[in-house]
Amino acid sequence: MIDRYDLTKKLLALVDGNPLANVDIAPIIAEQSVDLTFNQQKNLRVTIMNILRELREGKEIDFYDGDFMITSSQGETFMGNGGKIRSTYKRQNEIEKKTQNSNAKKIQLSTRRNILDAFLITRITWYGNLDQRTFLGRLYDLTHLPSNDSRYETASEDIQRHTVLNDDWPVEWVFTDNRFNILHAPDKEFLDFLCLTLHPAVRTNKEELTTLVEIYINNLKRDGFTLEKSEAIVGHPIFSPVEIGFVKSTPGSTTGSVKSEIRKALVVGCSSYEHANSLVNPLNDANGMESMLSSLAFEVTKKIDPSQKELKVAIDEFGDKLKGSDVGLFYFAGHGVQVKGLNYLIPIDAKLAIEKLVEYDCVEAGRLLAYMEEARTSVNFLILDACRNNPFERSWARGINQRGLAMMNAPKGSLIAYSTSPGNTASDGSGNNGLYTEALLNYMPEKGLPVTTLFQKVRLEVMDKSKEEQIPWESTSLTADFYFNR
Repeated sequence: MIDRYDLTKKLLALVDGNPLANVDIAPIIAEQSVDLTFNQQKNLRVTIMNILRELREGKEIDFYDGDFMITSSQGETFMGNGGKIRSTYKRQNEIEKKTQNSNAKKIQLSTRRNILDAFLITRITWYGNLDQRTFLGRLYDLTHLPSNDSRYETASEDIQRHTVLNDDWPVEWVFTDNRFNILHAPDKEFLDFLCLTLHPAVRTNKEELTTLVEIYINNLKRDGFTLEKSEAIVGHPIFSPVEIGFVKSTPGSTTGSVKSEIRKALVVGCSSYEHANSLVNPLNDANGMESMLSSLAFEVTKKIDPSQKELKVAIDEFGDKLKGSDVGLFYFAGHGVQVKGLNYLIPIDAKLAIEKLVEYDCVEAGRLLAYMEEARTSVNFLILDACRNNPFERSWARGINQRGLAMMNAPKGSLIAYSTSPGNTASDGSGNNGLYTEALLNYMPEKGLPVTTLFQKVRLEVMDKSKEEQIPWESTSLTADFYFNR
């Protein structure tokens, strides 16, 4: 990498107070070229000429550029062509303080790599419907950034040449290019880049949008960030970054008349798996749950045997429907698996030859909780009859797979229900319904039954019928009683 800070200091000494004079830059080129690659050596002369041009134009060289702070020698003031280059002791301290603050990163390098690698794995382009120069032009002034090709002066010209006309740069070039260096950029710049990849002017493919949003949110949340829909253009969402610690919710009462509540539910059943053993009961379970919830004043959307893309789209659309609702419920019957402490719902087209593909072939259950929390519904239920044995474990590395599902924390006003205790598996059952869903359908219509008591009764029935081999489990943060049928 060319050290612009060191280079600028050397050039300041070389021009010796007169940037308009002719200077011999050969010694600097010879010295700086020792550890550079062939391409970097070609670009070195361009970089030097750009710095000299800035000096000759009288610009104030007192700024932070990427990884380098560029100032004149400490305490000196240099006048050049009506402009000035300054760096008093006080000013340099101010710059260093600003630099330290701007460099403080909460988003870890591993998080950034996971997100950027996803573009290569999914083969979704980061620039979407735009060409790469137009995309970057929305974030940077490309006419004021140097070219990395000695034939051109500006970044605008060399990007146009190599990404549009020649198309000879790898798609990931922008992640490490020293002019943008998205991989190591400040958090705000990195998040702005991600949000632009989702902008309606950049991306109109809904499947790509859904995939990227899930990848971004799943990775960013561990570093305290998420992306939220802030507004819309002609019905297409615009996303903005939010620090999770500052998100506030204002849940309402969990009591009241069933008739006055707006209740929304998404019911999913996956039986006919293409690359794993099929399950008998999820189809019947989903149909039974749809009928039951409809009779209990829920507006129900049902999906049977969805592909991964169809499941993601259904969840995203359900997240939009939840806004303005009082009660949200998501029910899933099918295969589920936990990997590294995260629970994934397995759609029928998942291949999962290796564990790493889970994030891209499946849907993380926490996606639902994020939508529920964003919608600020008063009461939320996430019911997972998805703890069967992992059907792909034979092809995975030994020791990677963990039995059953992992425990999830329930946000305020929520109840997460599992068909069996964390780390254990559930039976598909031998009747028309699985043991767990059968018990739910037995007790949900019971009038005046508090929901916590309902799940206790479900647990006892399943334990009795399974001879205690299957013990349903709940994680709850409900703050008041709720009744499916008051």
